[in-house]
Amino acid sequence: MVDGTHVELGHALITLVEPTRDPERLAEYHRWYEHDHAIAGVREGVGAFAYRRFVATHDLKALRHATRPTVADPLGTGTFLAVYWFVAGSVAAHYAWAFPRTQALAEQGRMNADRTHVSTSLHDVHGGGARPGWPVPAELALDHPYGGLVATWLERAPGAPLAESVAWARDVWVPDACADGGPVAQAVVTTPRDYPGVAGSGAGVGEQVCVLWFLHDDPRADWSTTAARLLAPWDSDPGGSRPDLAFLGPFVPVVPGTTTHLDALWGPADA
Repeated sequence: MVDGTHVELGHALITLVEPTRDPERLAEYHRWYEHDHAIAGVREGVGAFAYRRFVATHDLKALRHATRPTVADPLGTGTFLAVYWFVAGSVAAHYAWAFPRTQALAEQGRMNADRTHVSTSLHDVHGGGARPGWPVPAELALDHPYGGLVATWLERAPGAPLAESVAWARDVWVPDACADGGPVAQAVVTTPRDYPGVAGSGAGVGEQVCVLWFLHDDPRADWSTTAARLLAPWDSDPGGSRPDLAFLGPFVPVVPGTTTHLDALWGPADA
């Protein structure tokens, strides 16, 4: 046996959607996504090795922030966030399977249009980081029982290469936010890309960087500390040279197989 073998995370599918507000259709959409679509449409495919789905209740949506909101309009849009991990180098083979599979599912009446895509793209992974001594690798971040997640999108500064935004996020922002003693356990840095062979199919390609922050506990447990860590670059130097914050929003994990949270997605002001 060879010691130290592992699977390398190379890509992600990140999909932020806003579902229907009709209670009966919402319940069926939620059931369909978990019982059918996530499995038959993605997880059965080549290279897809991990998945987790998150939800933002109305009180979590109230905590969102952006300096240049280019992802969700209005900022409270986007209730469910699904994240899938893919083995490095597997996306061509995966989508050679996924495109005809999606067509077949549609022909079988197994697609559900009761949602709007806020931001859905295939992504390439550019590393990340974790708090000192934290043992969970990025490949297992979706399997580890984290209590919450903060999804962030950055918009590159006009005229600045996207690579500079990636480097700043990975090499400056992530290490500072993952300092020991805080609520952030680890982060994964990605950039959106087009689906193989489909030019113009990605959202924010060449413009955005996505950073997923995995939290030990429910974001509401210590949101002031989490927000202070993640917003520090903009709060401490508002005019500094860095990417704009296009979206920052906390989520909690969906409880698989249940309707937990479905009655708390929107408040009275959202009606």
